[in-house]
Amino acid sequence: MIVTPTERVLKYKGSTLTDLNPSASVSDVLKMHAATRPELLNAQVEGPTLEDGRNVYTVNPKATYKG
Repeated sequence: MIVTPTERVLKYKGSTLTDLNPSASVSDVLKMHAATRPELLNAQVEGPTLEDGRNVYTVNPKATYKG
């Protein structure tokens, strides 16, 4: 039996975020992207779901309240 690792894909607001470090956790990769998109620090992650042989994580911004 041959085990082939699957590619990890992070989807955020209709775009795909680059997986900057495939050996890091999803939350660590989001922290790396937070330098340019600070809202990712509080984002919620759903998944993974298997699509076309890839693990797809959906990143949703967390609702915040001003007040």
